Order: sequence, then C-alpha cells, then structure tokens
Amino acid sequence: MTKVELNQYQAIVGSDEAGKGEWLGPMTIAAVAVTPKQSSYLVTQGVMDSKELRLETIITLADVIKGNCLSYSVIAITPKRFNELMYDVKREGRSLNDILAWGHAKAINQVYRELKRKGLTGNIRLTIDEFDRLKTEERLRRILELERFDYSQSPRAEEEIAVAAASIMARATRELWIDEASKRLNINLRKLSAVEVQTHRDANYFAKVSFLKRK
Repeated sequence: MTKVELNQYQAIVGSDEAGKGEWLGPMTIAAVAVTPKQSSYLVTQGVMDSKELRLETIITLADVIKGNCLSYSVIAITPKRFNELMYDVKREGRSLNDILAWGHAKAINQVYRELKRKGLTGNIRLTIDEFDRLKTEERLRRILELERFDYSQSPRAEEEIAVAAASIMARATRELWIDEASKRLNINLRKLSAVEVQTHRDANYFAKVSFLKRK
C-alpha cells in the first residue's frame, strides 16, 4: 500500500498469530492499531514479518511497537487451556480455525474499543492474516460492525506493517512465555524433542498434546 493510500485512514489495524502449528508453548494472537505516521516510523525501525527476524530482534521490536502504536492486544492461550479447547471443539465437530477466529475477534475487538475510547472514529483499515475467511467474518460480525472498516483478509497480510507488528507482538509473547516456563521447570524446553515430551510429566503444562500425537 502506498503512502498516499495509507494517509486516507485514521488508523490501520492488523492481526496475526504465533504458535498455531508448533507443539511447544502457547498459541498467541495479537492485534495492533497504528496511524499512517506510526506505520512509516515502524518501517524505519525494522518492523517486518516476524518469521524473517531473529528472536532477539523480535523481543526488542515488541517494545518499540508498544511505545509507537495507538493500541495493542495480545491473547495468549496457554498449552493447558489450548488442550482443553481442542478437546471441546473436536467433540463439537469444529476445528483449530474456530479457536483462531475467536482469538482474532477478541484481540481486534479490544483494540477497537480502545480506539473508540480515544475518539478515533474516522476511516479505519482492518487486515487479518487469512486462515478461514468465513469463520473469521462470522466471529467478527458478532462483536463488530465490519461495514465501518475497510476490511480484508490476505494470505500475505504481513506485508502490511500493522499485521507485521501484530506478528511480532504475538511471537514475542509466545517466546517470553517459553523462557519463563523453562526457568520455572529448570529445563530448556526448546531442546526437548517431541518424543521426549510425550513421556514428560509436565507435558500438558507446556505442550499442545494433540500436536504431539500427530508426530
């Protein structure tokens, strides 16, 4: 999106997730709202898709984003809670995408409420990393008037800075959780293999057990 196109918006909101395909740690979903000026500034600071960044850079950029955005929200679903939710959704004939849609909708709603509290009611762009268009829209419409947004879902949404910022916030939250859990258990969780985890007594605390079964 060009600078001229960005400037038509009072706020640009993006959302993304981390940990949805990994057995270790929580699944985190973040939404970030920025002004066009903040978006341009974050580019100069190196904000881009978190998959292209080193862990140390992600942690540093997360703090930069917190100090240079209109609002942000991160939903962290711990492995234990994730395991419970997966059991429930499978029993009801649903899937991981239902959990993702719920998380994106909740994070976006919290950010939008903060924008309204600040009196920002002009043009707002909303972009989501696409995973299940229908389920996401269904969840969003329960809590938001999507007609108020210039709304889109994109499989390469991280190319937009607000989404890239959200991907960094989600990834940073997940990685810091793994660090804290490693300290608490006195073990480097990142060095455990999927085979070792399956017999670990605390596996339900730090691992998405349904993902381990697939391995």
